[in-house]
Amino acid sequence: MAELDVYEILVAEHQAMLRAYVTGLVGDASLAEDICQDAFVQAYRRLGQLKEKGAFPAWLRAIGRNLALAELKRRRRETAVDPQVLAGMEDVFAALDANPDGNAWEERALQVRSCFDRLPEPLRECCRLHYFKGFSAREAAEALGTSLAAVLKRLERARTALLKCVEDRLRLEET
Repeated sequence: MAELDVYEILVAEHQAMLRAYVTGLVGDASLAEDICQDAFVQAYRRLGQLKEKGAFPAWLRAIGRNLALAELKRRRRETAVDPQVLAGMEDVFAALDANPDGNAWEERALQVRSCFDRLPEPLRECCRLHYFKGFSAREAAEALGTSLAAVLKRLERARTALLKCVEDRLRLEET
């Protein structure tokens, strides 16, 4: 198989994952699509630098993350992703990567959605505002009529619960 053929397979397998990840960072599907295309081009050009082939998903996310943050900075947009949130996102995506012999990424992403739907309503609503609608934590607190500390705690609890749920579901599939 030619290198380009292998790369086309990698793109097909990881396109949905990268799009979801970058969209979570920039909050704009159109911008995320552009960034993903750039990330795949950069990854192809640097494919020879990848030492461990199993690390491709995390390596690709790092390229996408760097491009997304650079684009947000270039556009002088406030980055809605603090380091703690970014670490939580990476934990969830890494848990999905850890099951390479399981379902396709899109099917595993449905498991994340199912885990999200199981969160208590206060955690889901907080996540909707912050992650999906792009509210800052302070804006989410105002919209929810609660304190900033309460919003930050809800976001932390939601990330922890999502990670545990995803890990539990992936372990169940392995058996």
